[in-house]
Amino acid sequence: MPTHTTRRRFLASFLSLAAAPAEGFSLFGKQRARDLGKIYEYLQDVSLRIKETGSQRITIKNVIFSYEEFNDEWENFDFVDCDFNVGYNIGLNWLVKCTFTNCRFSGHLGFGDAKDVKFVKCTVNGKSTMAFAYKTTNLVFESCTFRNVNYDPNHEGGIVSKGEILFLDCKAEGAFVLESYKKLTLHHCTTSSTRLATAPAGLFSDKSKMPYSDFLLEDCDFTSGIRMSNAKLNSFIMRNCKLGVFKPLFPVIRDFALFEGIKKGHLNISSYDLLGKLTVRDCSFFTPGDDGYSFRCSGAFAAHTLIENV
Repeated sequence: MPTHTTRRRFLASFLSLAAAPAEGFSLFGKQRARDLGKIYEYLQDVSLRIKETGSQRITIKNVIFSYEEFNDEWENFDFVDCDFNVGYNIGLNWLVKCTFTNCRFSGHLGFGDAKDVKFVKCTVNGKSTMAFAYKTTNLVFESCTFRNVNYDPNHEGGIVSKGEILFLDCKAEGAFVLESYKKLTLHHCTTSSTRLATAPAGLFSDKSKMPYSDFLLEDCDFTSGIRMSNAKLNSFIMRNCKLGVFKPLFPVIRDFALFEGIKKGHLNISSYDLLGKLTVRDCSFFTPGDDGYSFRCSGAFAAHTLIENV
């Protein structure tokens, strides 16, 4: 039979939920995730959360996530000004219809399959990694900063999506990788020594099952450094970007590659394995590479090659 103290705690929890506004309820103040009470239970158990609150949105503000373990599903949560300083203890199955605003991440976070998720003005520091699984769709990072002051490529931080991912108005500095197995889109981004990547070939013993990605890079400033090597792509589009020296090493592109509106920098695409069509249109290259050339390509490797107004 429940004690008087137990009944009192349950009543307090029930009243706090009942008093919540219709559009959701919030928790404010600096505290640990483990001290969130009922909200902590919802983060741990999606079935309980749906049973008691349905699809009601929950705002969690100024909370520190550190050693608590989460491995279920987060849905309809809005995280604001939160710190995620974790090891490998966040390993979700699903992340659905969540937002993260002005949050800071360090460590290694597994968010599972993400659907309709947005990170706004967030920061990822150091060798930290954020991983999303194969069914990830409509995952957006907007006005975020990825900073790893260690420029050693053997100690990269990274955002890895085995599904789709969009970066909008983001900035990446230092040894950092942006990786997608299906579709990677960058709009209005700025990079410094950043690497773009697709699915690592070493993960697939049967190479016929290895996914190929589509890359779309538009209106970005890559003058401080962008790298790409051994990428496996269906298509590659770079449009209206500023380049420093861009010399992708040994990418395979099955469908087409398009470079359009590049008005600054150096482009060397001589190592491409391009099975479809190459188009370089309306571009100007002015930065000499090690060989003295500002633009180098080989028309022999593509089934169709168009170089126009370059």
